[in-house]
Amino acid sequence: MSTHDPHHSSESGHQVPPGWERFQPPHVAEPVLQAVMVEESAPQPRIPPAFSHPRTPAWLRCWRQMGGGSLMLSIAVHVGSLLLAGLFIVGSQIVKPEVDFIPAGVSKASKEAARTLEYRVSTKNHATMMRKPPQSRVVVEPSEGPRLMNAYDMPLPDAGPGIVVAGVKVSTQVFVGRSSLDGLGPSAAVFRGPSIFSGRCSMQTRLEKLRQNGGTPECELAVSRSLAWLQSQQNADGSWGRTNKAAMTGLTLLCYLGRCETPESPFYGENVRNGLLYLVELARRNPHGLVSEQPLANSATYEHGIATYALGELYSFYRLGNSSLPGLREAFEKGVRLIIDQQNPRGAWTYGGKDAGLTYAYNKESSSEDLSVSGWQFQALKAAKHTGLKIEGLDAAIKRCCDYLESKQTKDGGFGKTNRDEHYNQWSLTGCGVLGLQTLADHKATAVKKGIRFLREFLSSEPLDWERNCNLYCWYYYTQAFFQAGGDDWKFYNSQFLPQILGAQNADGSFKRGRPNWPAGDAADAIYRQCLCTLQLEVYYRYLKVADRGESLIFER
Repeated sequence: MSTHDPHHSSESGHQVPPGWERFQPPHVAEPVLQAVMVEESAPQPRIPPAFSHPRTPAWLRCWRQMGGGSLMLSIAVHVGSLLLAGLFIVGSQIVKPEVDFIPAGVSKASKEAARTLEYRVSTKNHATMMRKPPQSRVVVEPSEGPRLMNAYDMPLPDAGPGIVVAGVKVSTQVFVGRSSLDGLGPSAAVFRGPSIFSGRCSMQTRLEKLRQNGGTPECELAVSRSLAWLQSQQNADGSWGRTNKAAMTGLTLLCYLGRCETPESPFYGENVRNGLLYLVELARRNPHGLVSEQPLANSATYEHGIATYALGELYSFYRLGNSSLPGLREAFEKGVRLIIDQQNPRGAWTYGGKDAGLTYAYNKESSSEDLSVSGWQFQALKAAKHTGLKIEGLDAAIKRCCDYLESKQTKDGGFGKTNRDEHYNQWSLTGCGVLGLQTLADHKATAVKKGIRFLREFLSSEPLDWERNCNLYCWYYYTQAFFQAGGDDWKFYNSQFLPQILGAQNADGSFKRGRPNWPAGDAADAIYRQCLCTLQLEVYYRYLKVADRGESLIFER
């Protein structure tokens, strides 16, 4: 076997093991080796002076003498780059303007900083508003929607040194001198709308209404903290809640409007505006204008009634203002027309549309009735009447609803079924029936008195108790019905209801869950519970009593 080595032949006596050829250098022909050897040993030709290398620059010879090379050059370049970047950053920090807000953080220091800065901003805005002279204007409502009143044309009332409420002197700085981060900010402006809402929009007026109607300064403080908590719970799309978002958003907006917090309020304006836009968009994209994310679900009847109620109340506030709310009027009118169209032959409303093959939850062909569902529909109709809009069929629908409510009254004076074990019984829904007749009907004083008497006897034997019969859905109607009744009946109820609600509020402004004895009266959802409690605490000034309005019932207009 050949190894391709001329000095080691097979005759040398050394045998190459088999396979060793794989480790030998490749065979090179002899003439090529000789040619390479001759070429390497040839003398180098002399290079003419014209082709000699140029003289090395002096700075480069100095650099090489100092030991400089490519490594040091790279280091020098990087150091220079870092110095330039540092100068740029320092310079940008010097000329950077001061930020006008401090993002909320989890530390106590950051919260206090945000609170202080927002207070300074709000104080500056209020000072500007105070310097503006009161203006009177007549604005023609445009076709694209209602108008919001300009907050800078509405002077805030003079705070004064203090106010005495229920025998307690309260410094107005408790309400005016802090930011909405504590939920203690004042309302945006003095309201110049329908007189029924006149008790809401001045802090002094609210405190005076509290004094007159048996409330306490703690009520105003509790509402402020509740609104601040609700602000922290708003979803990114402007809604509130995890399910039944149209209803939760409508209820939350009613809470803000109950304290005159509008889309132009300095503290909660953005929250109210975003909630409004969520409802308007929901109504726009759903068939028939039904305001619900699930128009086929039975709960959509509740959602639509609540959301329409909120839209109507907002429209009533600012139909004579000067900032546009596009889409509000259209969404509200369409929602009201749907409620009117879906009133069944009994004058009530009920669900079951899906079972009947319809594309929405209402079923106007149903021969049954639902006092609970009807309660939210008649509150939406009441809001529609307060707007002053001419909506076809509205008066007739209100009258038929009043006839239906009166038909639900039992010989005991309650409204609903007489079997306590049945679902829609008179112990649960009498407040709903009474409130409807109080605010909508004409010459129903006898029926109303019988209903109040039934409730008073019932609550005398079973007083309100957060830990035993916390049926907040029922309490919501009880509170309004007794407030409208006024006098000794209201004093009786207020002495029970107010300590229960105030005692249930947590330090963060939320309300703890109570223990119901009627499952449908429970408020397990935190947003739902918050709204029901807040609306009850606002009852002292949210509406004027029927007897105090100085005007005919809306049924007569």
